[in-house]
Amino acid sequence: MTIYIGKKMSHCLDGKVIKNMKVADDQKALLIITDQGELIVKVDGDCCSDTWIEAIETPALGFPAKVFHVENLDMPEPEKRGEFEVTTFYGCKIITDKGEIIIDYRNFSNGYYGGYLSWPDKDNFYGGVFGQNVSTENWLEISDVFN
Repeated sequence: MTIYIGKKMSHCLDGKVIKNMKVADDQKALLIITDQGELIVKVDGDCCSDTWIEAIETPALGFPAKVFHVENLDMPEPEKRGEFEVTTFYGCKIITDKGEIIIDYRNFSNGYYGGYLSWPDKDNFYGGVFGQNVSTENWLEISDVFN
């Protein structure tokens, strides 16, 4: 349940029509092509961590698709593989008139750091100490990367 106090927060995709989406070959960025231009959404992680897109589900009725709402998804608890090896699960749901778009992404760290989507209307891209979260932005069709 979402409770809004005062004015509802808007998202940079609200009301736009998504014509197509592509993913970078390194799975660190999305290109969202809308009726109002292109948006690049980067996955990012804090300091000493690595973040990537694990999977993307496109709307059941395809594109073009008008965006109504964007929200984060509840995901499983982090997976610990050792004392300092933790994979954290994240998800984003874009609700459209043609169905939902699900972006499933991950972050690997020592358990202290996390990951997030860096939307173009926010100035929050960190990129990592060693550039580990910087994408090549070599765009591929989603179907060529995720089967």
